[in-house]
Parts: sequence; structure tokens; C-alpha cells
Amino acid sequence: MSFRKHKAGAAVALALSATLLAGCLPQSAKPQQDSTKARAERAMTPDWITQLPQRNGMAYGVGSMEIYGSVTDAIKRAGDLARVDLVSQLRVTVSGDFSVDTQERSGTGQASEVQQNVRNYVRSQVPDVQLDEVQITETHSDGKYAYALAELDRAQAAARLRRQIGDIDTELRRIGAQQPQGSTLQQLQPLLPALKQFALRDKTSEQLALISTSRSGLALDDDLRALQARIDGLLDQLSVALVALDAGADAVSGGVLEVLTQQGLRVENRANADLVFEVSATLSSKAKGGSYYVFADTRVTVRDANGRALSSFSKQARGVSGLADVARQAATRNVAALLGEELSITLVDKLR
Repeated sequence: MSFRKHKAGAAVALALSATLLAGCLPQSAKPQQDSTKARAERAMTPDWITQLPQRNGMAYGVGSMEIYGSVTDAIKRAGDLARVDLVSQLRVTVSGDFSVDTQERSGTGQASEVQQNVRNYVRSQVPDVQLDEVQITETHSDGKYAYALAELDRAQAAARLRRQIGDIDTELRRIGAQQPQGSTLQQLQPLLPALKQFALRDKTSEQLALISTSRSGLALDDDLRALQARIDGLLDQLSVALVALDAGADAVSGGVLEVLTQQGLRVENRANADLVFEVSATLSSKAKGGSYYVFADTRVTVRDANGRALSSFSKQARGVSGLADVARQAATRNVAALLGEELSITLVDKLR
């Protein structure tokens, strides 16, 4: 009896050991399988996702996008972000303003407000220069995120930009070869296309300085600097007349003339002016919350010396202050600012 009990106990112990062993084997094997899968996934992840490539004369950027639906769409968006990242990588190592100094100013050496207004408007009309050489060379998707690698051959891009600047300089020299006679406006008009060419050149040279290994653009030659100075001088010599068409315009005309003079414009009578501003205005005011508001609903027509209408616009100028007189003065300054802006638009876009 004792022997049978011992044998049965041994059998139970053996069965229990087998059960425990059977239960432990899968649990110990599973972490090993997961670790192998993780290592395989890590091995499939390209190095460029976490570490940008390093090659002389090349620039790189990486973009990533979470996959919500289409993998193709996610990769495309990752490519767009990679291009942005590439330019950002270039900008990190760049400091200062790359605008080519084309300014040979009269007097103090500073650009007059007229020149600045014209330049700012022209620059806003010129599209940014694109880096066509940026290529998406690698893509990767892990099921959750899409990745893209952008690559730029800096030497190739720099060579193209230098060719573009050369073409712009050729066009500027063609424009500068003209020697128009007559009034200031008649002398200036054939040269006005150079303004956009100078703005395009500035932007192209900025891109060249951004991507070239020398970190420098192309400065203007002396003859092009002379052309720039010639145009600046004509802008400063340009004369305008202000004609008030009603009582509202008459009420603000004194302050407007003062501000136009401060901007660098030469104010003449109508008979001697290159351009004439015909102005009408309706003034209104109200007090609210301790402040005074003055509104000038302004209508302006710009004419040349022959009376030909070049442009026309209607805008509201507003002045706000705790003092009624100061609010009125602010409205007057804003009317003058509108005229200055319209002058820039007229010179660049409306003179033909």
C-alpha cells in the first residue's frame, strides 16, 4: 500500500512538472520572438531617417508624415516637408541679409521713402526663386509614418542661378543703354522695367548665397550700380501736384502735402507737375469710449501731364486718438500714405 501511494505521488509530481514546463515554454519563447521582430524592423529603417547623409557639395532634408489613408499621399506630403527641411538646414548655417547692395543713394546715402515704397511694391510682385534641382531621392513607409529624403546638388543649382543672374544683367544693360529725353517722367518711363529686373536679381542672388558653398551672391557691376542710381535720382526728381476736388479734400490737403514732401516727393503746381493727384474726400467723425475716430472716404485719380488718367481708386483712411485734432491729423497722414502707395503702383504697373 505504501509502495502504491509512493508511485502515485511520483506520477502526480511528474505530471505537475510537465504541466508547469509546458506552461513556461511559450512564455519564455514569446519575448525572444518579439525581440527578433523589433530588431528586424529596426534593420529595415533607413539610416537617413535619423541621421542626414554627409556628402561634399550636397544638401539634404528629411520629412515625415503620419499615414491616415493613402500611403502615396502621405509620401508626397513628406516630400514637401523634406524640401522645406532642406532649405531650413541651409539657413541654419547662414546669417545676415543676402540682398545685394544696389543702393548708391543721394544726400545722406539712405533711400528716400519714395524709393523704398517703389522697391517694396516691386519686390512684392516678383515671385520667389525656386530651387528646381531639389530631388526626392529616397522614401520609406513603416505602416504608420511615411518618410522622404530630399537632396540638392549645390554646385549644379549655383551654376544655374549664376546663369540666370547673367541673363538678368544682360537685360538690365539693354534697358540702361537708353537715353530718353524730356520731362522727368519721360526720362524715367523707359527705365521702369529695370525695377522688376533688379528685384528679381536680388532674390536670385539671395538664393545663390543660400545654396552656394561660398555663401555669397553676385554683386552688381559698376555700370548696373550706375543705372540703379540713375533711376533713384529720377524718382527723387519726380514732381506731383495735389488737386482738391471738394471741401473734404481741401480740408486735408495741407497735411497731405506736408507728408508727401516728407516722403521725398517734389510738390509743384499742376502746370509743372509730372503726375497729378485729383482727390475728393468725405470726412466724418465719432467719439466712442474716450477715443475720437476720423474717417476720410477718399477717391483719387492719377493723371499724367497731358491729363491722361493712369489709375483711380477709392479707399478709406482712418485716424484714432484720444484727442480730436490728433485723430484728424492721423487720418490726414493715412490719406498721404495711400497716395504714396498708389504712386508706386502707378509707376510700376500703370505707365505704358
